[in-house]
Amino acid sequence: MRTGLVTLFLSVVLWAKGEPAKVTGYLPHYRAGVIDALPYELLTDIVYFSVEPKANGSIDSSHAKPEILKKLTSRAKPKGVKVHVCVGGWGKSGGFSKMAASPAPRMAFVRNLTAFLKKHELDGADIDWEHPKTKVEIENFQKLLIELKKTFRPHGFELSIAVAGWGTYLHPETVPFVERIYVMAYDQGTPHSPFAGATRDMKHWEKQGVPKSKLVLGIPFYGRNDKNKAMTYDEILRRFNPSPDSDLAGGFHFNGPATIRKKTAYVIKQGYGGVMIWELGQDAKGKNSLLHAIGQKVD
Repeated sequence: MRTGLVTLFLSVVLWAKGEPAKVTGYLPHYRAGVIDALPYELLTDIVYFSVEPKANGSIDSSHAKPEILKKLTSRAKPKGVKVHVCVGGWGKSGGFSKMAASPAPRMAFVRNLTAFLKKHELDGADIDWEHPKTKVEIENFQKLLIELKKTFRPHGFELSIAVAGWGTYLHPETVPFVERIYVMAYDQGTPHSPFAGATRDMKHWEKQGVPKSKLVLGIPFYGRNDKNKAMTYDEILRRFNPSPDSDLAGGFHFNGPATIRKKTAYVIKQGYGGVMIWELGQDAKGKNSLLHAIGQKVD
């Protein structure tokens, strides 16, 4: 299918009950080299990964170089693609607990993050606290999200969160303060991210009172083997040349084009808010691209 037809299909099909469904891709700082080559016409949002919260409310933005953010926004925004920054993530969430525990550092963080978005002309922030565990941490997580959104609102900044598929740390009263909830329906053992696991995780969050339109299904562009070693889809394709219908090659479980299309069709049929990709730099190019598979017609 030609790129123009894929784009047209995305424009027509990825509209869930009148609302445009999101096709969001995470872009880690170590993939900055692909910025010029990204197929922006197939995306609605990009989340740049990441900045790190500190206990005193400051932000470590050493991996978010101004020149990289400027390059990304200059490529994405003319294509109508919004650019957000991720805060935290696996191995970068250590500062959340102490920062969110007290009003002073929490509000300092809110001010600092707001200033960061304004300075770099970004569209919003994605909070990826992995993960609030205790009752106190969960309560403070709600306070943090509510204070962030109240401060963001006058500036038009969006607020999203990334959550574990099994998570239970978002209260119903906090849901209205968050635009999107990215459900990380992966990294839960092998087989890695099967279709059944994706549907289970989405239903899990739906049962917690989250509107379907806010739930975005996370899809991995990488695989894992039984020893939990990860390999990008691009490398799996180059090393093992699996068939488009396969989700297993060289001992690695992954989502091939057929499963990607099946998950996308499920999201559309159920009226969810879209799909999220971890991460864009792991995709193959050309006809084998999983991002293109998201936009292909599903029987």
